[in-house]
Amino acid sequence: MRTGNWDSVGRNRALKRGVDIVEARLLVLLCAVVVGCASVFGVIDAMAALHHEQSVVEQQRATRHAVRAEILRDAAKSSPWTDESGRSELVPVPVRWTGTGGAAVTADAQVVPGAKRGERVDVWLDRTGRVTSAPSDGQDVYAAALVGGLGSAAVAVGAGAVAGIGIRIVCNRRRAAGWEAEWSRVEPEWSRRP
Repeated sequence: MRTGNWDSVGRNRALKRGVDIVEARLLVLLCAVVVGCASVFGVIDAMAALHHEQSVVEQQRATRHAVRAEILRDAAKSSPWTDESGRSELVPVPVRWTGTGGAAVTADAQVVPGAKRGERVDVWLDRTGRVTSAPSDGQDVYAAALVGGLGSAAVAVGAGAVAGIGIRIVCNRRRAAGWEAEWSRVEPEWSRRP
């Protein structure tokens, strides 16, 4: 199999013009730049998102703690909301636990649908003792990093596509002007007009 080189880019057409060769080379160069930039930007943004999310998780773990609480009322059997996997979302029910001073504390907490009265669940509290969500886990951290990296790569590819369209438009205008100039020279001979 024969491999091409830079000199052969855009030269394999019978009716090639100078603008065709320039366009082909610019598009090849643009593709290389887009692939490189998308990779670099994606990795940089993914790493930044990863570090940010890890610091958020560390801060959440430092400011939240879990307590064992007793469910005071049966939870609804199903929730009208579902998450992306189709599982029912958590439903609110009243729960009770023993506070730091030994007094009983009652609040609403999110539990799985169908949880029964008297069951024990982990409830997460913030520094002030209010019910909050559990700290993010590793999956959330890596998902945020992946989304951030893919988002940056997509922006780079989109910018490259816009640049490619711009190159194509400029080259088509130049090509049309060339055809017009040649036609104005050839048309009198071809139509046999003076």
